Amino acid sequence: MAGITVDLFSRQIPIKTEDDVAHIQGLVELIKQKSNEIDPKGRLPEMTLAILTMLNLADDLVKERQEANQIRDAVEGKTSFLLEKLQQSGYVC
Repeated sequence: MAGITVDLFSRQIPIKTEDDVAHIQGLVELIKQKSNEIDPKGRLPEMTLAILTMLNLADDLVKERQEANQIRDAVEGKTSFLLEKLQQSGYVC
């Protein structure tokens, strides 16, 4: 298990992880980027910024999951359609 200390919202946060340290650093950079989009001038209180950042990232995640589900459903529908057509044509898989 690796250990890393990251700087987020003016706090040093120790993290123990089985993930690659570079992966964790990438996540931290994503959080920093999102918080900078929300408050580019650094005027919000840190806790408010942290909460808004979490809400924005959660919203991004939910939207991505919805899109992935729509794509999966479309692929499943088209796959079923194609399998049905193949079965009707006599070419059984």
